[in-house]
Amino acid sequence: MLRRPITLRVLSGLVVLAMGVLGMSLALVTGEIYHRLTLDNQRQGLSGMVGLAASERIERLQEKSRSLGLSIQSDPTFERLLKAGDYSAVNHLLDDQFHQYFVTAGEIRLVQLRLFSPDFRLLAEAGEGVRGASAQKAACPGVLEAAKRRRGPQRLQSLSALCAAPLPLHSLIVPVGGLFLRGYLEVVVDPSPSLVGLDKTLGMPLRMQSVTGSELYRSASWPAAGSERGALEVNYALRDDGGREVLRLTMLSDVAALRGQLDETRRNILLVATLLTLAVAILLYRVLRRTMLEPITDLLRRLQRYGQHGEADRKDMVPTGAIRELHALQDVYDTLDHLARTDPLTQLPNRAQFQDCLERHTTGEHRHNGGFALLMMDLNGFKQVNDQFGHHVGDALLQQVAARLESTKRRGDVLARLGGDEFGMLLPGVRERESAGSVADKLARILGDPFQIGSHACRVGVSIGIAFYPDDDADPDALIRLADAAMYEAKRGRGGHAYANSAMA
Repeated sequence: MLRRPITLRVLSGLVVLAMGVLGMSLALVTGEIYHRLTLDNQRQGLSGMVGLAASERIERLQEKSRSLGLSIQSDPTFERLLKAGDYSAVNHLLDDQFHQYFVTAGEIRLVQLRLFSPDFRLLAEAGEGVRGASAQKAACPGVLEAAKRRRGPQRLQSLSALCAAPLPLHSLIVPVGGLFLRGYLEVVVDPSPSLVGLDKTLGMPLRMQSVTGSELYRSASWPAAGSERGALEVNYALRDDGGREVLRLTMLSDVAALRGQLDETRRNILLVATLLTLAVAILLYRVLRRTMLEPITDLLRRLQRYGQHGEADRKDMVPTGAIRELHALQDVYDTLDHLARTDPLTQLPNRAQFQDCLERHTTGEHRHNGGFALLMMDLNGFKQVNDQFGHHVGDALLQQVAARLESTKRRGDVLARLGGDEFGMLLPGVRERESAGSVADKLARILGDPFQIGSHACRVGVSIGIAFYPDDDADPDALIRLADAAMYEAKRGRGGHAYANSAMA
C-alpha cells in the first residue's frame, strides 16, 4: 500500500507547530534557569552572612583566650614560680585554670595549656578531658611551628589559628613577659560552643560537623530527616591557614515564600510565552496560507480546468501573479544551482558538476556511446606568476586559460576547472591514443603562447594526463586517479602529455 505524500498545507502546519513547541520549550528552560539562579544567589548571600557571623564569634573566642592567657600571667604566684623555675608547681597552677571562672562559666571550653621557654622548649603543660585531649601531645602542632619561624618584633605578638586534630580546635600563642620575653603560653580551646548561638542569631537551624563527619551540634529546631526538603541548605566551612576544612556549618533557610514567588513568576512567564507563541504561530500560518498555499492551490485548480477546456481558456484559467511567483521561485532555484555547480572565477563547470558528468557517461544509456577520453591538465609555472605578480594577475591568467581551452572544445565536450590551476576535459567518442594525443598537443600549443595581462607578459605550460573509458577503467573515481597519475608522469617529463597504464592503478 502506497503512503500518501505530505501536502504543503500539512507541512506548513507542522513547521508552525514545531516553532511553537520550540518557543514553549525555550520559555520553560528559561524559567527553570531563572528559578535555579535565584536560589543559588540566595544561597551565596546566606553563606556569606553565616561566614561573617562565624568569623565574628571566632574573633570573640580569640579575645577570651588572650584574656585568659594575660590573666594567668598577671597572677603573682605564676610570676614567682616562673622566676624560681618551679615548673612542677606551674603545672598545678595551669591545672587549676580548668576550674576558674572563664571555664566554669562557659565562656570558653578549655582543652590544653602549655608553657614554653623563649626558644620553645616545653616547660609545663596541663589538659582536661573535655575531649580526652592528652597534655603530652601538641593539639595544634602547625601553630607552634609557625611561631618558631618568627623573627624580630613578630616574636612579641600573639599568634592564633584553627586546626583539626581531628576535632576542631583553636590555638593561641601568647608571649609571656612583655618586651622582656620570658616565654610563651599556648591556650587551646574548643571553638564549637562559641558557634552554638548562631542559630538564634541568624534565625536558622544549625548543624555542626567535624572533618570526619561526626556531628558536634544540632539545633533543637532542626527538622526530622526527609522533612527538610522544602528548605534551602546553606553550607559554610571554617578553614585553617592552609585552606583545609576544620569545621562545617550547615544551616537551613525557610524559602517557602521565595519558592512560591518564583513558581508564580515562572507560571506567568510560561503563560505569556504561550500566548505570544500562539499568536505568532497563527499569524505566520495565515501569512503562509495567503502568500503561498492559496495561490498554489488556485493555480493547480485553474491548470486542471485548463486541461479540461483547452488552449482557448488558458489566459483566463492561469493567474498571472501565481505564474510570476512560480517563475521567481524557479529563477532562485536555478541561480543557486548554478552557483553550486559553477566555478565563480572562470564560469566553467566545477569539480562537482564534472564528477556528475563523468558518472552520467559511465552509467545508464551513455555507457554504450563508444567510450571517451578523460584529460586531466595542470599548468606549469603558474605558482611563479602568482608569486611574482600577485594573485590578481594569477586570477586573470586563469580566466584567459579557461577562454583558450573553451575555444578548442568541440560540441559535446565537457571542460571544467577542478580547483587551483587544474582543469579537466571529457572527450566523448574518443578512444584512440592518436586522437586524444592530437587534442592534447593542440591544447599545449594554444597555452604555450604568451598571455598579456595588463603590463605583464606571462608564460605557462601544461602537463596532461590521459585515461580512456572503458579501456583503462569503468569506475569514474578510478578513471580520475589514473588520469591524475598520468598527468604527474607528464609533469615529471617537464610537460607534454602521458597516457594512463595499469602500473598506475
